[in-house]
Amino acid sequence: MEERITALGEYINQGLGKKINFKGIKSHPVARGFLFSYGTDDYIISEKNDEVLRVAFELSQKKASDYPSKLAKKYTHRKYEKANTKKPESIVLKGKKYFIIKL
Repeated sequence: MEERITALGEYINQGLGKKINFKGIKSHPVARGFLFSYGTDDYIISEKNDEVLRVAFELSQKKASDYPSKLAKKYTHRKYEKANTKKPESIVLKGKKYFIIKL
């Protein structure tokens, strides 16, 4: 999971054009190891394109009743419903390719 956080941090650095503190990247309990957030943006990341697409599809298909009551409002947000329509971008870090979807 540490490698994914590093890859995501580098992806965000390239997008923003400045250095960020990687400690600000947080994992979500719903899709642990795949779904991360930095600030107000959420990202799905994995080494396999199929995993990224699968997680995006699962997030877009779940309803409020599939989540605990405290998390239902957050994970039924419109950006999660549209997750399966987004195309993954790739980044190569230390010879390893990662696929990322920004929600």
